[in-house]
Amino acid sequence: MKIKIKKITLTNFKCFRNFELNIGNDITVISGRNGSGKTTIADAVLFCFFGKNSAGQSDLELFKTRENGKVIPNLDHSVEIVLETSTSDDITTDFVLKRSIKEVWVKKRGAEQSVFKNNNVEYYVNGEVLTKADFDKQIKTIVDEEVFRAITNPTYFPSLKWQLQREFLTRLVDMSDFCATRAELDGALASIPAGQSIEEYMKHIKYQISEIKKKLERIPVRLEEQNKALPDCLDWDEIKKKSDQVTNELSEVENKIIAIRSGNGGDVKRAEIREKLKEHSNKLSAIESRTRELLAKKEIEHHSAISKATAKFNSLVITQRDIEQVLKSHEPMMKRCKETLDECEKDACYIREAWAANIKRQLDFNENDCVCPTCGQYLPPEQIQEKKNTAISNLNKLKADTKASLTNKANIVKQLREDTERHMAELDQKKAEMEQRLASTKEAINEAFSEKAKVEKTKLPTYDELLAQDTEYQKLLQVGKSLNEAMDATYTDDDCQLKQQLEELTSRKDSLTEENKSLSAQLAIRPHYEKGLALIQEIRNEEKNLISQLCELEKKEDVVFGYIERYNTVLEERINQHFDLVKWRLFRTINNGGDSFDEPYCECLVNGNPYDKGLNSADCLNAGLDIINTLSRHYGVCAPIVIDNAESCLNIINTSGQQIRLYVSPNDLVVKNG
Repeated sequence: MKIKIKKITLTNFKCFRNFELNIGNDITVISGRNGSGKTTIADAVLFCFFGKNSAGQSDLELFKTRENGKVIPNLDHSVEIVLETSTSDDITTDFVLKRSIKEVWVKKRGAEQSVFKNNNVEYYVNGEVLTKADFDKQIKTIVDEEVFRAITNPTYFPSLKWQLQREFLTRLVDMSDFCATRAELDGALASIPAGQSIEEYMKHIKYQISEIKKKLERIPVRLEEQNKALPDCLDWDEIKKKSDQVTNELSEVENKIIAIRSGNGGDVKRAEIREKLKEHSNKLSAIESRTRELLAKKEIEHHSAISKATAKFNSLVITQRDIEQVLKSHEPMMKRCKETLDECEKDACYIREAWAANIKRQLDFNENDCVCPTCGQYLPPEQIQEKKNTAISNLNKLKADTKASLTNKANIVKQLREDTERHMAELDQKKAEMEQRLASTKEAINEAFSEKAKVEKTKLPTYDELLAQDTEYQKLLQVGKSLNEAMDATYTDDDCQLKQQLEELTSRKDSLTEENKSLSAQLAIRPHYEKGLALIQEIRNEEKNLISQLCELEKKEDVVFGYIERYNTVLEERINQHFDLVKWRLFRTINNGGDSFDEPYCECLVNGNPYDKGLNSADCLNAGLDIINTLSRHYGVCAPIVIDNAESCLNIINTSGQQIRLYVSPNDLVVKNG
């Protein structure tokens, strides 16, 4: 259905006492200064249809005529609209709608003056008085209130909560055929129980994941409790080995004591020295092996240092190349900015010339305009004066309109010039920063090169040099020499030395006996430790099993996320096909502790810029009109669109419905049909 308003008549409505407005088929321009009644016309349409103003308020006092801020009493207030509706079958119907507020004043007994009692609202359709219910029913057959507001006000739909916008947009498309794409995804979706939605399945998975994570959070506490009860970890094998060694040594000491008391003391002492020489040889071998490992480690560290220095040097060289590339792009960008400034200057020159031409514009009135075209005689003076006044009025209006248009264009050129100059300043600042960074990088390259050369020239010590520097190794060499000398001296030992040796062995026997008791006590702890360790391992196995379950659930979650992500992408694409200028972002990414996911959202974009975040007035207006075109197609109805502050946009897009454009100008209210 197409709704057209032909005529609006206002009687004692807000700032108008008597006002009649004829609406054109396509565009009607209403211009005037602030407070001259432009917005009142939009309020009048909504009042006649629904009894409300542009803000959705229905207080009848809002619509009454005021003088000096007070309501003028005893007036009837009304709005009458002549409109035409036409269907797709070209069936045209005319309606005359009227809503009137009649004040009821009564005179109480004994009072000298009447007092206001209440307001009565009367409803008319084609001159016939109707009840409110019948009037609303008649309006309902023409258009729904919410639909009418949405398709007549460019700011209505973008001002709704995003949830309401999204609810409507999702009704524009049919996504039932998208279910076929589920077969392309992982078989995890096949495990969804019959009758359960994707969202319910996802909720169930999230619940399972949450429960497993709670159990995993308890694992460290349980492990800590077991670890506290666990005895200190000892090297049981080493203790057992040492216990065996102590037992063997104790047996050897006892045998030596017996041998000395039997008269074989020299053989015992030589056997001891041989054991010490064997131990001494093992220590020397251990130091030599350790030295070879140290030398190999130093060689690896040296090669690693060379690699790191080389990598650092190469990275700085690449950084220098990147910075130089950025600096090369500065000149072309500055050139484009200067070209933009030149264009601005050309536009400014054109505006100044047009401004001067407008000022010099003369009155186009000559003698022929004073002669009657029928009889050729001069017209009466009053008619000539009337024509001249009309010509002067038209000239002044033309000059004012041209001035307003040129002023608007000049502001646009000025803004573009300022933006370009600011961009050039930013480019120069960035160039200075990059030049400074380039100088720093070159210095760093020189330092890295010197460091690399220094590392490459470092000389490693040889194996023999390391042994010569090892004081322990040199002391062991001296000990070996002393042991060999002691071996030679055993062949001349006397009874006094044998007695001293017997005392030392007896003392050693006592020491080994005490040590053996201590080691046996430590070995007795081992069963308790192994039992605690088994409990800890059981908890760790449970943790491993829970992690495995968690991974499996997260895989299923990822599969469902993949499906939802594809669904979201297709939904946005299909919805955006219904719009020419605006695009809609229906989902936003939420990062919840590292797990990002898309949640439903609704945001209107124009050229990638959000509607409610710094979009200029012209783009906001055209975005609203683009939305109205889509709404009109969806509902199958178009109606007159009231465009407030129309001067904010030079190129207003076309719509299927009439446009009533409200312009701010310094003059009185003027109506022009285009």
